[in-house]
Amino acid sequence: MAGMNLGLLCSNECPELAAVIEAVAAGRLPADIRIVISDRQSAALSQARSAGFYGVFIPRAPFHDNRDGFERRLVEVLDQAEVRLVVLAGYERETGPVLAGAFPGRIFGQGLGPEELVGRLAENIRAGLLTLVEDPEQASGGRP
Repeated sequence: MAGMNLGLLCSNECPELAAVIEAVAAGRLPADIRIVISDRQSAALSQARSAGFYGVFIPRAPFHDNRDGFERRLVEVLDQAEVRLVVLAGYERETGPVLAGAFPGRIFGQGLGPEELVGRLAENIRAGLLTLVEDPEQASGGRP
């Protein structure tokens, strides 16, 4: 389905990912899942791949306590996949200024359950809204 290019960030097996995949497949969510990224070797990657989506494992270990370095790598991979909106689908980390600056107003889903995530995401995409960040401080930074 042609629609908003999504990049999904996950940490473990997560019902949020399953809900987004199902909603896209059923046509309830006007979006293309361009990539699913997990910071853990998890069932989420298997789930994404078995549904026909590109799944990437980006381990945190090489970055130790360097969140900015890890997020720069996330941004690089998301940009290569031509992602327009980052969806936190069971992502167990807080996003930092590097990711928020690369996708100002285009990070969505922190703390939402599966049905609420899909419903609110679909509403916002259909309304043409790109300023979807729950926390306005996340939107600081930005790039052209």
